[in-house]
Amino acid sequence: MARVSLGPCDIPEGGFRAFDLGGERLLLVSRLGGSLHAISDWCNHAGCLLSQGEFTPEIVTCPCHGASFDRQSGKNVNSRELCGDQRVFPVFEEKGQLFVEFED
Repeated sequence: MARVSLGPCDIPEGGFRAFDLGGERLLLVSRLGGSLHAISDWCNHAGCLLSQGEFTPEIVTCPCHGASFDRQSGKNVNSRELCGDQRVFPVFEEKGQLFVEFED
C-alpha cells in the first residue's frame, strides 16, 4: 500500500475537491460528517468526471448518464444495470495534510 500526499487539507464540511495524481489517478475527496472520503473521479461506465456532476450531501451523479454513487462507499444507488460501484480509497488528515492510500 502506497501513501500519497495530496497537500493541505482544506476541504470544508459538505465540500469536495478533485485531484489529478500523475494523470492516471483521479480522485474526488469529500468531507461528510467530519469524515473524509475518496472516490474515483472517473465514472466507471461513461468515463466522465464525477466532479463535474451534481452533488447532494451523500450522492454524486455522473454528468454524462445520470448514474448516482454514494460518496462514502462508492455504491451505485440507481442504475445497477449501467455500471458497477465506484472505487474508493482510504483517505485521512494528518497534521493539516491530506493523504490517500493506493495499492502498489
